[in-house]
Amino acid sequence: MRILLRKISIALLSVACIATTQAAEWEISPTFRFKAGYDDNLRLSTDNEISSAEATFSPSAIFSVATPTSGASGTIRFDFRRFENDSDLDDNNSRVEINSFQTLERSRLGLDLGFIKDTTLDTQLEATGIAVDRVRRQNITASPNWTYSFNERTQASISYSYIDVEYLNTTDARFVNYTLNSAQTSLTRVMNEQTTTSVTLSGSRTNTDNDVKSTNINLQGGASYQFSETLSGSLFVGIRRTGTDFSQTSQIPILLGNSIIIITLPPQNVSNSSSGSTFDASLAKTFLRGRIGLTASRNISSDFNGQPIEVTRLGSTNLYRFSGTLSASLNFSFYRSKSSNDIASRLNRNYVQIEPTFIWALKKFWSLSGSYRYRKQTFKDISDDAIQNAAYLTLAYRWPRIAVSR
Repeated sequence: MRILLRKISIALLSVACIATTQAAEWEISPTFRFKAGYDDNLRLSTDNEISSAEATFSPSAIFSVATPTSGASGTIRFDFRRFENDSDLDDNNSRVEINSFQTLERSRLGLDLGFIKDTTLDTQLEATGIAVDRVRRQNITASPNWTYSFNERTQASISYSYIDVEYLNTTDARFVNYTLNSAQTSLTRVMNEQTTTSVTLSGSRTNTDNDVKSTNINLQGGASYQFSETLSGSLFVGIRRTGTDFSQTSQIPILLGNSIIIITLPPQNVSNSSSGSTFDASLAKTFLRGRIGLTASRNISSDFNGQPIEVTRLGSTNLYRFSGTLSASLNFSFYRSKSSNDIASRLNRNYVQIEPTFIWALKKFWSLSGSYRYRKQTFKDISDDAIQNAAYLTLAYRWPRIAVSR
């Protein structure tokens, strides 16, 4: 962990040195948000529900620095969350994400870095539709990438990603630290002004602290199409192969006289494998006063303990602008999560989220938004449902953009 943090620091210093030795343009856009609201089931649990009012102060900034041949951009954000009923729920979350690049004659080198300290509930729900509990975790990511252009219409890209996830201050055996190594290569071809096709081969390997190892290989191809200036869509389909290796301990009863004793057998290595289809589709329509987006996907996610989970997701985003200062949105998501191996079948479940929001631009740099969020999680082998209702008001101030050229 320390070695990786040191490498990240060196990379950031390298980007800064490149920018300072060439003519560079710096930009930073700070934002301050204060959010207050109420949640009637903070942990999205079926029993022992915890409800509380909460307040969050979130300073953040979007920044970028660019030269004629290189650049970096990113986000820094802190969330200081405080709860009325239980101080043990208080959080000090942080997020730092940086994307840097170097342009060569016919190729482009990139390095993406990330450090996230948050809680599992919101982030794991967004990735997998699975919520087991609300636990603090730390996520470190490093991802170099390379893109080569054969000509104006054809390019190939290769990327590698390393993710290290550590759950903090918890003795819950359901949460296990893990590392994820993944690689991806793709070939993209612009057929015409409307159509772009691509083929992608990706693979990943996950290792957990309880000696569970999983691999996933996915081959996917498809195209994106611009029907008109206001309507676009895409469809990519593929096949996957997923395998999991773990140790399993068996116990057998033995009759000894009038008594029965239990004998534990030595651990045995067990391998599970599965295959299936994957897809990723989208449709977007822009109107004079708003836009509508529809998405559908099925992929393997390892965001929960590094275990491969097949997630089928349907979603829609809807935005309507009543005037230049008032707008509203309605977002909907449905997840069907299913374990790809026997050791995590308890994770099979469905999840629904509905969130209407309004945004009012008070003044030039001030805005006020209000939202209501409904969440429901249903389980395959449990009759009870987990339901959450939450409402928030958020006041935001966007500091005027600061730009410097040298």
